[in-house]
Amino acid sequence: MIVDKKVLAVVKKSFSKFDFSRLEEKCTNEAQTRLYLIEPMLEILGYSRIDDKDMLTEINAGWGQKNGYADLGLIVKGKKPEIIIECKKLGKKLTDKEASQLNGYFNNTEGSKIGILTNGTDWRFYAEYEEKNKLHSNPFLTIDFSEIDDVKIEQFAQFHKSITDIKIILEEAQDFFFLEGFNDALSEELLNPSDDFIKAIFSRMAGKRMNDNIKDKLRSLINSNSIQLALPKLIEEESKSGNIIITTSEELKIYHAVKTIIINSMKKIDFSRISYRDQKNSFNILVDDNQRKLIAKITSVKDKHFIEVGGSGIKVQVDELENIVALSKQILDITKGCFAE
Repeated sequence: MIVDKKVLAVVKKSFSKFDFSRLEEKCTNEAQTRLYLIEPMLEILGYSRIDDKDMLTEINAGWGQKNGYADLGLIVKGKKPEIIIECKKLGKKLTDKEASQLNGYFNNTEGSKIGILTNGTDWRFYAEYEEKNKLHSNPFLTIDFSEIDDVKIEQFAQFHKSITDIKIILEEAQDFFFLEGFNDALSEELLNPSDDFIKAIFSRMAGKRMNDNIKDKLRSLINSNSIQLALPKLIEEESKSGNIIITTSEELKIYHAVKTIIINSMKKIDFSRISYRDQKNSFNILVDDNQRKLIAKITSVKDKHFIEVGGSGIKVQVDELENIVALSKQILDITKGCFAE
């Protein structure tokens, strides 16, 4: 959904003042996380916790002999909450168990269409799917605010009260669930090619006559070997257009150099906790695969690579191994801090 520019600007401005790290000390349980983190984030989306026409708390959603209360309900239009939210403690891992709890509350809240499961930084959005008052087992959108960027803010902003259209969101969620079946459908087509697929290939080969013999030969050519041979060209074309992330040998060399510096100097840490995450605009070396535990960020411009230790903002061009070794103290200092958290 396209977000109104004025709304997006307001949301971005609010996020610029939002300090997740400062809130970690306050959010030591579920109630505090809700009070100091989740509800303020919902206020960024235009829902007032003072006005019970916007945000309801402790909604009765019990079933059978069990009393249950959904943590929060957001009223977009009308008088009943269309969005049900289950809150968890900051840092708690969200699993199928928590998602099932959310679904139970959702089942028993009349008029609800969307469910949100969150620990304040991890936000998972679920939609009613096929069966009334039942959420799809998978979220249609997940936003991880352990590292904030414009894309995540825009995704979050589409749920601003002033612009939220539940119908459009549900339609987009249905599209998402439909497209989830793409990989299975593609695999099935390649394993058992249809006549239409073979005809499409035939036409791209500038074929002039199609008969059963040609059709059988083309069908026999569609296999793992031919797909493997075609893959490098596909990757090359996609990398040119920026539609695919390719981890380069140079990035891996820098990663291993940084890790070697750490291993040689810090003997008592679990080195398996150090890993990398290759993203569209940067290659990040992390502890616990956590963006908030960033050791170093590698970026590239044309054939030049730069390393930035932690979030210092200082980029150093990497020409030789010596450039990385010169940063050993900074690398070790930031790594000690990441492991201490």
